[in-house]
Amino acid sequence: METARMTREQSRANTRERLLRAARSVFARNGFHGASVEEIASEAGFSTGALYSNFTGKEDLFLVLMEREIDEYAREISDAVRTRASMSERATGGARQWMTMIEREPDVLLLFMEFWAYGVRDAQVRPKVAARFAQMRRVLTSLIAEGVREFDLELALPAEELAVAIDALADGIARQKLADPEAVPDELMGRVLSLLLAAATRPAGGTGTHSGA
Repeated sequence: METARMTREQSRANTRERLLRAARSVFARNGFHGASVEEIASEAGFSTGALYSNFTGKEDLFLVLMEREIDEYAREISDAVRTRASMSERATGGARQWMTMIEREPDVLLLFMEFWAYGVRDAQVRPKVAARFAQMRRVLTSLIAEGVREFDLELALPAEELAVAIDALADGIARQKLADPEAVPDELMGRVLSLLLAAATRPAGGTGTHSGA
C-alpha cells in the first residue's frame, strides 16, 4: 500500500514537473496573455484536466513557475557573490551574473515584466506578485548582511532598504539592456553597484564612507 501511495505521489510530481516545464516554454514564447492552458497541457502531453488537477488555472501555474525561476536566479546570484573577497568584488560578481542572465533568458525577464504590469493593476493579484518579488529582496538583504558581518562594516541605511535599491537598479538595467543593448555596457551595473555599496558602507565604528574593502 505504501509503495502504491508513493508511486501515485511520484506520478503526480512528474506530471506537475512536466506541466511547469511546458508552461515555461509556452509563456516565454507567447507571453502571459498569449498563452493558453490548452497549449500548455498539450505541450506537456496531457489534457487540461491534468493541468487543473495540479493548478487552479493559468495564473496559479504562472505564480508557481515564477517562484521557481526567482529561486533559481537567487541561487545563481548567491553563488556568484559569496565566494568574493570584498564587497566591491561581490558587487561586480553579482552584477556580472545578472547581465549573463539577461542575455541568456531575455524572454523570461520580459515575461516577469509583463506579469508585473498585469498584477499591479489587479488588487487581488497584486499581493501574490509582491510576494514573489519579495523573494529576491530577501536574498539580497541576506547577502548584504553577510557581507557587512564578514568585512566588519556598518551600513548607512537598513539592509532591507539597500536591497530595494539594488533590486530596482537590476530591474532598470534589465529594461534598458533589453530595449537598447548597445546603450548599456555589460560592466555598467557592476561599476554603479560598487559605487552604491561604497557610499552605503563604512568600517564598523568609523565615521567616514567606505570604499569597499
